[in-house]
Amino acid sequence: MLCLVLILMGVLDWLTTIMGVLYFGAVEVNPLFAGIISSNILAYSGIKLAVAVLIGFLFYKGYVIEKASGINSHLGKLFLGSGYFASLTALTVIVANNILVVISVL
Repeated sequence: MLCLVLILMGVLDWLTTIMGVLYFGAVEVNPLFAGIISSNILAYSGIKLAVAVLIGFLFYKGYVIEKASGINSHLGKLFLGSGYFASLTALTVIVANNILVVISVL
């Protein structure tokens, strides 16, 4: 369930970025994606959505491995939980920023 939240936030990031760029004149700040979004929005969408799903899947597999291993690793749980929290926090800030940029342009 928590991994689906990460995927949803990734999709919201993609959606708010696309809306901002196409309809409100915003620009992509990430230098890795800035060139792609201006030249090929379909490629940008495919890469961005694939990365969102991949990250969610990796966290899911991490939780499955952690549960199935039978090893009670406090450090492993801490690492996995911290990574999830950091990813969710970063995506939340990014989506909130995208929404604020779109609202400010209106």
